[in-house]
Amino acid sequence: MAARGLSSVLVFGIGLICFLEIPAACLAQGNSYDGFPERAVDVVGCADIPILPRLVTSVLTSCETTPSVAVTMPLQPDAQGVVREKIVRGRYEYREYQITRVDQQEHAFQSLLGLLPMTGFRIKYSDSPSTIAARNGDAWVLIKISGESYSVSLVRMQEDPWTPVASAEEIAREMQAHHRVAIYGIEFTADDLAIKDENAKILRELLKYLKTNPADSVLIESHKYSNTGVPQADMEITARRALALVAWLQANGIPAARLQSNGLGRSKPLTENETPLEIQQNERIEIVKLAP
Repeated sequence: MAARGLSSVLVFGIGLICFLEIPAACLAQGNSYDGFPERAVDVVGCADIPILPRLVTSVLTSCETTPSVAVTMPLQPDAQGVVREKIVRGRYEYREYQITRVDQQEHAFQSLLGLLPMTGFRIKYSDSPSTIAARNGDAWVLIKISGESYSVSLVRMQEDPWTPVASAEEIAREMQAHHRVAIYGIEFTADDLAIKDENAKILRELLKYLKTNPADSVLIESHKYSNTGVPQADMEITARRALALVAWLQANGIPAARLQSNGLGRSKPLTENETPLEIQQNERIEIVKLAP
């Protein structure tokens, strides 16, 4: 009787320890875990992406790494509701996970949506319950969620070489091909009411192009995308800059009838505005050829 009583106490004690201290370890001793194989473990040869932790209730089932791949990342629609996307090329890492707890599968989307900002990512697109795109510097991630599994595609973006137009001939080629050209390197005074360096090479090349093509009328568009402040402030700055360039061109012999101006602020960025190169590309003057 004493031995039987001692045995009952021992079983109860082990059960209590399992409940309070190590439930996961104890559950793993059973024959199954919410319908998945006993002691589900990561596939051999795969490891997590260091900057992107997994959901705690998941198992790594496959992985892939490729030196260079282009992945299309969905972006949130613009202010007019137009669907946007960005093609990101670079070193590619892929992971697929199985969510081992049935009760966590329905919460996977929200869990991942909350996890990404905690690891430094900014959400660029989300479509419940299946798709999330996010960015952290040069790292872009696309997550696809489907029932009991989810996949992670991470691309380390490689920015393409970028050289702005520098001559009247290059301006002419862009205008011939696209009827518009982006101009960089024009500096404005602190109040944005005048040109700061009137001897800048790109200004002389723009003036040369306009004098060589006297039949062309153009719209001077100014663009700026500040990461602080309100959009209206950028709109006002770009309006002043566009007028300042029109005034300079008039003062240097271009008839006023050939020139129009428009400040567009941050309404039409060429790219995302997170890296120094992207910020530089977005802050520009565009010369647009007007219909006769």
